[in-house]
Amino acid sequence: MKILSDKYGRVHNYLRISLTDRCNLNCIYCNPVYAKAKYFEKDDILSYENILRIVKIFASELGFKKFRFTGGEPLVRKGVVEFFCLLNNLKRQYKFKTAITTNGTLMLEMLPELKKYGIDNINISLDSLQPNRFKMITGKDNFNSVIEAIYKSKQLGYDNLKVNCVVMKGVNDSEILDFVDFSIKEEINVRFIEYMPFSNNGWKENEFISYKDTRNKILEKYELVPASNNNGSVSKDYFIKNHNGMVSFISSISDHFCSSCSRLRLTAKGNLRLCLFSNRENELDLKSMLSNNKITDYEISAMITDYLKLKPKEHPGIDELVKLDLNYMLTNGG
Repeated sequence: MKILSDKYGRVHNYLRISLTDRCNLNCIYCNPVYAKAKYFEKDDILSYENILRIVKIFASELGFKKFRFTGGEPLVRKGVVEFFCLLNNLKRQYKFKTAITTNGTLMLEMLPELKKYGIDNINISLDSLQPNRFKMITGKDNFNSVIEAIYKSKQLGYDNLKVNCVVMKGVNDSEILDFVDFSIKEEINVRFIEYMPFSNNGWKENEFISYKDTRNKILEKYELVPASNNNGSVSKDYFIKNHNGMVSFISSISDHFCSSCSRLRLTAKGNLRLCLFSNRENELDLKSMLSNNKITDYEISAMITDYLKLKPKEHPGIDELVKLDLNYMLTNGG
């Protein structure tokens, strides 16, 4: 089995897979209504059969240990529960971890089966604890279903549940301490994510708030104790002194973590990407490879190994990121 490392010595063992570019919400930082997203046709996206083969290649040939399924919203795709059932067979064989990142709106009824079919970790996006503001940010009135999904996840034993909150100045930054209180009350990990520029989200510098400013706001009320991060972690994790719960910060813009990056991304169309902020010209078309019956899994893994040599040391600065064309969060694997 190969160990997949790039020219900077970073070992890669984590693949984020976008199951679909479709989403049932219109979050202002990802899929705003005014952008009028043009979704892929059904035949354009990877089949479940091909996704399972890709997972097998990464697990058996390249030693990958974690696969996270994202979107869009992964749970809007038809047959997703049956897919996770088949995935669980590979999971038992190759001993990897599986996870999903979801907006939580469709998850409540699926949760028992997600647990049954071996989904290890769940991240739920929640950008406001106020129903009216939730609707303003997402465009939909689904606040209660997301909260119920969080509670149900805990009941089913997802003790490592993470709640992701994208912090935007003048939008929801007034709720930072409310989210910390929520973390303490529910004994969960709330992760504050910096607002990132994508091609269709109209990113504005005056709405950006750095992780340090978010952390300083929390320090006005609570003492934070650094937790020991595992290698490759994207988050800066903190215990809340004298309380249960945890808060984390994902500082992709103000203090990037490129030096410890261990992940690749697979788009809904089957293109492998080196970075969330990659230029679309720098993608490896796995979907086309899989359609060629003469190419073996080993040969595909060799091409992936060569492809990784193109990975840059770090992503561009903010001035370049805001100019990236055709870089949409919906299709990138999150």
